Amino acid sequence: MSYKRNIIIVLTALCALIGAAHATDNRTFHRFYSLTPKEFVDKLNDYHLRNMADSAMLCANIQASKYGKEKLTTEEIKICCIAFRHMGLEYLWRYYNYQIAAEYNLKAEQIAEQYGFEQLRCQLACDKALLTATQNSLENNFVINSIVMDNFKSAFHRTLEQLMSENTEFNRLIMELNVSNLLYLAVKFDQTNEVTSEVQLYREAQQRYGVSCNVADVLCDAIEYCNAGHYDKAFESLQVPISRSSFINNKEFNQIQATIKIAQYAVLFKSGKTTEALKVLLEQEQFLRDNEMPFELLEVLQLIKRHYEVEGNVAFADKYSLLYYKTKDEFINKSRLGKMDQAKLNIELEETRERIREMSYRQQMQTLMLWGAIIIALMALTILGVLYANYRKTKRTNRLLYEKNVALLNDNKQLRPVAEIPEKTTKEELSTADLELLDKITAVMESSLEVFNEAFSLNRLAELVSSNTKYVSRAINIGKQCNFSVLLNEYRIKEACRRLMDTENYGNYTIEGIANSVGYKSRSNFSTIFKESVGLTPSAFQRMSRDGKNVLDLDEG
Repeated sequence: MSYKRNIIIVLTALCALIGAAHATDNRTFHRFYSLTPKEFVDKLNDYHLRNMADSAMLCANIQASKYGKEKLTTEEIKICCIAFRHMGLEYLWRYYNYQIAAEYNLKAEQIAEQYGFEQLRCQLACDKALLTATQNSLENNFVINSIVMDNFKSAFHRTLEQLMSENTEFNRLIMELNVSNLLYLAVKFDQTNEVTSEVQLYREAQQRYGVSCNVADVLCDAIEYCNAGHYDKAFESLQVPISRSSFINNKEFNQIQATIKIAQYAVLFKSGKTTEALKVLLEQEQFLRDNEMPFELLEVLQLIKRHYEVEGNVAFADKYSLLYYKTKDEFINKSRLGKMDQAKLNIELEETRERIREMSYRQQMQTLMLWGAIIIALMALTILGVLYANYRKTKRTNRLLYEKNVALLNDNKQLRPVAEIPEKTTKEELSTADLELLDKITAVMESSLEVFNEAFSLNRLAELVSSNTKYVSRAINIGKQCNFSVLLNEYRIKEACRRLMDTENYGNYTIEGIANSVGYKSRSNFSTIFKESVGLTPSAFQRMSRDGKNVLDLDEG
């Protein structure tokens, strides 16, 4: 953790302690404190309608703070469960903090299961599926994961069971939400055959239980046409206007419109109408920019990039690849800024909880907090002094590591962890034919750009040197004293180092962009291998190459 970040954390803690000692308006607490479940849900919906997210979060937090601290009725426990669910959704959609969102979702799920709140269990199953899908989309660049589809299917069937046992308007609404999400994923990822039974069950629910959802109907029609091979009719069905009346606000309506457009693209692309499909995406890109919808924009940018890759248009594919990673970095930075707002909100929420539980001990708490702030400040100064000394030492160590690795690169020597270099060499065991094969392998690894493709493998290397994998593997093991994976990482990390230092050609690339450009799908995997080989993280190496002998910021991002 960096010197700057430690200062921010300590100052935030001090502000929380001092801020909690101040009084707030009692009427706010009591207004939120004694609501019925219906009044609570209505109030949350009203806040969302008026874009008052902080007030909604405050209201939910006050309700949730009662759980486990007071003797509550079943109705009050249900309010707490709704509050935990709401906070989980808020952390998911507002801050993209999956860990905290999952914790609140799990807490609400445990309460709902313990007290038999079946409707809430259905909602929470849908929330869990959405959480998994959103996290998977950002971490895997919007590539489908089987777990995501399984979660949505599970939520759908649980909702159907609940609807069969209790046919209410509320259960019908949950069913409509679940089936819409599931069917949208099926169309988008060309898995319409996998949801045939769910489509049939939804059709039956329409007839038997009066379920009616404009979005789900449109997607069902599209899936049935796709499965029959009638893509033109599928596209026409996706052009049916969506009713705005069932959405709380314009943001939700725009999100649905965005999903339908992506479904239209998928159907057009599947039918071979690539020009029309691309036009839909480009129009959607502008719409999402105009309406400030960054998450949906990321998915469209990734689809445009893949579209150009399929067409073989390398220039435009690279353009949208760079645009995608830039937008993703901006999106992540925005979510980090949102987390700063979240920290301020958490201080207010904590103050509220303490105010409710400790109203009669206010003066004593102020005194305790004041002394606590003084003690923490003294401890913080001591800790920061130690951290700063370590910071200076680490900076010098990293500078030496950087200069050493640059020298190795200039001398064209290997960048391989010491643990992977054996003590004894057996290069003399290679025959003349093996040595010739080893020379070919070296020539390919040093000159072929295929080495930096994600799909490059031992089989492909064997094809390039006109041999088989057994001989190639043996030549590498004996001649290079490592296996193919280690050798491949060595050449990729070398190239990554050169690109990180090449600010003229790669100065606008993110770390993830550099990782992708040399064949790594995952930034975390790339960072781990880079750190093992070079001794520095990619971020630190890049900054040192840019800054020369300036002070190294140890915040490794």
